[in-house]
Amino acid sequence: MGNRQKLCRVFRNVKVPMRDGVRLSTSIFLPSGDGKYPAVLVRTAYNRVGAYYGLYFAERGIAYVVQDCRGRYDSEGEFYPFINEPNDGEDTLNWIGSQPWCNGKIGMFGDSYLAATQFAVGPLKNKYLACLNPRFMSVDCWKRAYYCSGAFSLGLTWSWLCFECNSRTSEAAMMPAFDVSGVLCSLPLAMLDEVSGAGIVQSYRDYVSHNTYSKFWQHLNQGEKYRDYTVPVFLLGGWYDYYPADAVSAFIGLRENAPSKELHDAHRLLIGPWTHGTSNSTMLGEIDFGPDALKENDASERWLECLLKGKKPEQFQKAPVRIFVMGANLWRDQYEWPPAGTEYKKIYLRSGNSLSTVQPSSEKPDYYQYDPADPVPTYGGNHSIGTYNPGLYEIAKPGPYDQRPIEARNDVLTYTSDPLDKDVEITGHVIVKLFAASSARDTDFVARLTDVHPDGKSINITEGVIRARFRENIHGAPKLIEPGKVYEYTIDLGVTSNLFKKGHAIRLQITSSNFPLWDRNLNTGNDPGTDTEMQVAEQAVFHDRAYASHIVLPVVRGSLQ
Repeated sequence: MGNRQKLCRVFRNVKVPMRDGVRLSTSIFLPSGDGKYPAVLVRTAYNRVGAYYGLYFAERGIAYVVQDCRGRYDSEGEFYPFINEPNDGEDTLNWIGSQPWCNGKIGMFGDSYLAATQFAVGPLKNKYLACLNPRFMSVDCWKRAYYCSGAFSLGLTWSWLCFECNSRTSEAAMMPAFDVSGVLCSLPLAMLDEVSGAGIVQSYRDYVSHNTYSKFWQHLNQGEKYRDYTVPVFLLGGWYDYYPADAVSAFIGLRENAPSKELHDAHRLLIGPWTHGTSNSTMLGEIDFGPDALKENDASERWLECLLKGKKPEQFQKAPVRIFVMGANLWRDQYEWPPAGTEYKKIYLRSGNSLSTVQPSSEKPDYYQYDPADPVPTYGGNHSIGTYNPGLYEIAKPGPYDQRPIEARNDVLTYTSDPLDKDVEITGHVIVKLFAASSARDTDFVARLTDVHPDGKSINITEGVIRARFRENIHGAPKLIEPGKVYEYTIDLGVTSNLFKKGHAIRLQITSSNFPLWDRNLNTGNDPGTDTEMQVAEQAVFHDRAYASHIVLPVVRGSLQ
């Protein structure tokens, strides 16, 4: 350890001034010798203390700067999510760029909120910014982050705002002192901050009350800012995180809006077999993804060193896209997204709980009863609840798990294909077109794609939800439904890559809840933040010639007959 310390000069708790006089606590790790160096900047809401990356980059001739965001830990000011990150980020970039030890080239990286701080400065065209690496983060916080297609992301948003961000330091360790399930079942939703012992948490109440797309969410939507990015961006995601579709959409959006061919060709995308962060284990949930799963764990470090030392993005990763194909358990390079040769196949829901490429003619609907007092529990899945949410994680773990306990419930419909006679790879965006009716004025429909193994295990692959009032446009004005009327619902299951092996089967689940990942729709049509009433909903799923419910699968290197 003594030899390593000689390679690094450390400056702790440096107070970096912002334009309004607020000072942000910052730690700086410099290489041992005098000179001008490129720098890596990380801006965090989760405590800047930690030396691993400082030592790593300093030993490679790169300065490492890590800063507590405004109002967090040792930084001055008050924290409110996202609001101050553009100005504070730009002021910090300018401060670093003007230091005698900086050569004027700065890269940024980090997960989740650390990625959001990058999206905040990406469109600002700062002269010192050289590259970005946002990982595991949404680009449209309304579409799939704190809400998901109209449903409130209850577990994530409640735990983050009421325990992680409600004070200057994290109080997440206090969550196990509460009956987490009981708190999350409390009504109304807007009062869960007080039920959690936090008093009034303004950010939580704001997020609950802004339950339609508005200016409140619009300013966080990166889709409207891609044209202003002028530096290469390396987007990184996990198939079992909440945000892989956002990584894909940002990658496509940045390329389509790039001001030059050079920048278009410079952006990179990588998605692996992870949840909300890379993993040092090949196991996730109940699946072992094999030794190849670990091969890209150092991708961020390689990207930053490559770009900050004057090399080209193709020297980091030749192909613009690299994905981990689950089931095959290997990495594959792609030169376009979706992959060349992708065919979008409609697989129809049929009577007898089957899936078929043959369209139905005259078949009766399937029925189930959704009772919000007894919701389908979150069991695995594609989301960002983690061990940093103690008490919540134990009841809502992400990742692949055998879904048979869920499928045994009376309020979960399943539709399964015949065993496959050859391998079929599904890589790309998955959607469900569901024709359904409800006895309620508003309700939810949840869909989940699973891989059924020969021994009967039903392993979840990807999932999605639609709140009925947002069926026409999740960014538009909500419209309640007419009880008993059949509507078409588009359920966005996001993106995935999975090889369904010969002898396996493809299954689709349809239900109306996934709690506490998403709040329970109480079926009343009232304001979901203030409602305290519940109604049982009678749900009907149609699959006939007029209402041919189906899943659309992006099939690569295979076909379904």
